[in-house]
Amino acid sequence: MYSKMVRITCLAELGLMAAFRFEGGIRLLAQFVVCGAAALVLTEAIRSRKHLWAIAFALIAVYFNPIFPIDFSRVAELTIVLTCMVVFAASLRYLKPVPRMSLATIADLQARGESL
Repeated sequence: MYSKMVRITCLAELGLMAAFRFEGGIRLLAQFVVCGAAALVLTEAIRSRKHLWAIAFALIAVYFNPIFPIDFSRVAELTIVLTCMVVFAASLRYLKPVPRMSLATIADLQARGESL
């Protein structure tokens, strides 16, 4: 549920970035939000072994990296932001987080027949 809320928040942020051109501190904050959300979904994609999703979100995290920003023209930036919106929206539908094993299931592995 937390991951879904982060993705929806990021979709809203990307929508604002597509509608308005942010400058200065607001742009930096927007880049932190999108980069952090992309990193979260990246770790989920790696954990669930969905490598194409992992590559897509790694590219999003690199583009929105607030430490080393990448600047393009407004048209190119708008195209990238809209593409990122499509990727985040598709991830809501097709990328489900893998549930983590709790301590109780780790202690009772013989009953489940699984290994760590």
